[in-house]
Amino acid sequence: MKMVIIGNGKAGSSLSSMLANEGHDVTVIDINAAALEKTQNTEDVMCIEGNGIDAEVQRNAAVNKAGIVIATTHHDEVNLLCCLIAKKLGAKRTISRVRNPEYYKQIDFIRDDLGLSMAINPEGITADEILRVLITPDAAKVEVFEKGKMELVEYKIPDTSPILDLSLLEIYKRTRIKFLICAVQRDSEIYIPGGNFVLRSGDRINIAAAHKEIEQFFKMNGSIKDKVKSCMIVGGGRICYYLTKSLLGMGMHVKIIEKNLDKCRQLAQLFPKASVIHGDGTDQDMLLEEGIRDADAFVAITGIDEENIIMSLYAKNNSNAKVVTKVNRDSYVSLASQIGLDCIISPKYLTTSSVLAYVRSLDNTESNIESIYHIVDDRVEAAEFKIKENIPRLIGVPLKDLKIKKNILICSVVRGRQVIIPDGSTTIELKDSVVVVSKEHRFSDIRDILE
Repeated sequence: MKMVIIGNGKAGSSLSSMLANEGHDVTVIDINAAALEKTQNTEDVMCIEGNGIDAEVQRNAAVNKAGIVIATTHHDEVNLLCCLIAKKLGAKRTISRVRNPEYYKQIDFIRDDLGLSMAINPEGITADEILRVLITPDAAKVEVFEKGKMELVEYKIPDTSPILDLSLLEIYKRTRIKFLICAVQRDSEIYIPGGNFVLRSGDRINIAAAHKEIEQFFKMNGSIKDKVKSCMIVGGGRICYYLTKSLLGMGMHVKIIEKNLDKCRQLAQLFPKASVIHGDGTDQDMLLEEGIRDADAFVAITGIDEENIIMSLYAKNNSNAKVVTKVNRDSYVSLASQIGLDCIISPKYLTTSSVLAYVRSLDNTESNIESIYHIVDDRVEAAEFKIKENIPRLIGVPLKDLKIKKNILICSVVRGRQVIIPDGSTTIELKDSVVVVSKEHRFSDIRDILE
């Protein structure tokens, strides 16, 4: 499919790389010649220097032949106008990045008039991801499928775990909990485990189950943490806005630390029930004075990755708080994990995953992709398929009789309100939601899992 991306910043360059790697014909428009040159030297994409709101520039990019035009500049108004122009010129679909909370609230009202197919809000998506982790404090990461009916959580096995040195079959036999361990990271290796796989201390596992079963798993493992009642947030940007709004709505106590005095005043006006502190979150004495040792959660979401990592390390070593760290730079994501930070959130990964799910869902009508998540340091993909039409090779066939490619695992089937953790006798039926985990393959159609 032909794609045109307007804006070659962090989000735009990440999307262009991802979509080009998926085999799409990608053209990038930006006014920054140096950034375009770097992209052209490293990615198989076409680059056009110019302003995306110029209709002539869009014509040169052949947006009239584009399946999707994605506007990811730093300015919401520019993105929306670019999409409107692209639609007028004949683009089939348009996607706009909209970051301003006031604008985003109005999107549903004006979507049809603008011809928008999708609006993406990186800060809102990131805040939702952080919220899920805070609600399940034992987990390093939480992804939800089928509107929250099934969860995929990441968990690091401690030295005291009762499931150490047991095979997965032994674990499943000893417990009545309905869950499935669908991916394991051990040092630098990634495994899609079979029943004979034996767990070791320090393994990072991804568990698929309904929320109640996840809680039972943590209880069985002896690692139930108290629910988060107080949260300290460093960084008063848009992610802070969305997160604070949700946390206060749940009755939590929120303390925000922000360097910029004007932002502090705005946040204090918007959230009178929150404690807003004007100060530097990298000042360790200040963190102590503001009660980091008493906080249930610590969230570092400033615009500087290095500051977030340093603050998070301090919080981890000087409190019992659940620590969440925002990191955007690719090289820092793995570094932060290596130095002991368990819960790392990347807005860039979350944004590209949302767009990728939409793009792949256009490729077929029988088993649309509802969502895609990249787990285990972005090295494993979890995709949710909705079975919309009959697929003879798949529907009604027991899983044990399906010829599934290697390093692929069907980790759950959601049927109505029922979450099924599958075994060999489980079948996939019409209208099911099916979650597939893959180490090596990328799918747009559930039939692609078959040999």
